[in-house]
Amino acid sequence: MWLTTFSNQNCELSRDDSGDLLLTFLDGDRYGVKKQLAKRMEQRKNAGLNRVSWWGGIGVQIEVKNQYQL
Repeated sequence: MWLTTFSNQNCELSRDDSGDLLLTFLDGDRYGVKKQLAKRMEQRKNAGLNRVSWWGGIGVQIEVKNQYQL
């Protein structure tokens, strides 16, 4: 699953408005795995569990876009 989710992916890394890292997958999510992962990360953020102390307390969020969709 790790290889499927993170290897050879077209993505962007940025910071969102809350200061969290935002990993945006640009090629969609045919099987829904990335969307489920994004949902889980959002749940962890809401519970206060999505923070990395050695990164200064910032979290990681995931977004899925399909750059080829019109």
